[in-house]
Amino acid sequence: MPRVSRKQAAENHAAVIEAAARLFKTHGINGVSVPELMAEAGLTHGAFYGHFKSKEELAVAACEQAFAEKKQLYADIIERNKGDKRAALTEFVNRYTARAHRDQPGPGCPVAAFADDAAREEFKGSVRKAFATGVEGMIEGVEAMLGGRGKVAKREQAIADVALLVGSLMLARATKGQPISDEFLLAAREALAAE
Repeated sequence: MPRVSRKQAAENHAAVIEAAARLFKTHGINGVSVPELMAEAGLTHGAFYGHFKSKEELAVAACEQAFAEKKQLYADIIERNKGDKRAALTEFVNRYTARAHRDQPGPGCPVAAFADDAAREEFKGSVRKAFATGVEGMIEGVEAMLGGRGKVAKREQAIADVALLVGSLMLARATKGQPISDEFLLAAREALAAE
């Protein structure tokens, strides 16, 4: 079998990480087998160890990729709203608390998707570190959208807002199909609009 070029190897590597980020956010790290994620990337199972030493190493890369994809989102929302931080925050909150976001974790928030995995003992090392770094990025993104909203320090307010958004999304997903699911999303949206 012919060897692939360096360019093709790099593209394959990126495809595996992209597929893993999407699948891990949808099904959890332990909910996806190596053969499943390699098939999703269009590669054979045997090619996995040519790219990664372990599934945990891939989980770190997938977590970092998922957060990197979202990092630009905050700046894009501020720019789209012509620097109006209040309008930017409103747009972000409305998108975050949308039913579509609840129903499609794959392209959605990595904080809500990876929180359960990051809390597990087997992922306390490098996966948890990548997750914590990503959470810091989300807090910074929300903080950039906060204007002068009272006496509470911006970082503290951003942490509270992120906790409310992520918690409401996780609870909405856990109760999907029940009336309370939509109530979690609406309550978070209204609480943040009232600030």
